[in-house]
Amino acid sequence: MNQAVDLGRLVGALEARISAEGLSWRKAAAQIDVSPALLSRLRNGLSPDLSSYAKIVRWLDMSADDFLTEPAQSVREDGAPVELESEVSALLRARKDLSELDKKLLEELIRAALTHVREAKADQ
Repeated sequence: MNQAVDLGRLVGALEARISAEGLSWRKAAAQIDVSPALLSRLRNGLSPDLSSYAKIVRWLDMSADDFLTEPAQSVREDGAPVELESEVSALLRARKDLSELDKKLLEELIRAALTHVREAKADQ
């Protein structure tokens, strides 16, 4: 799977927000916490580094997947499914409204539920 950032879509989203807020590209760069040169390079077709990409999509209040030419899927390159437990754990870890204990308890609950489902399927 060859994922790449769709720069046209990313720059389009940036232009829309910058225009809607009446910002200059320089002011937008300051809000995003990236250099104005980085935004200029984006507009000239150069891909951002991962850290800058994360800051930009966070500022846009969008998902990083929204700008990938091949969004992430629940299947690995070899065709094997990504473990649901791993996907859920990653989602829980990203939550700011849950304490570490809450995240751990929810992971344990989900792990137990998945074990039960797998065992029930095996018995069928």
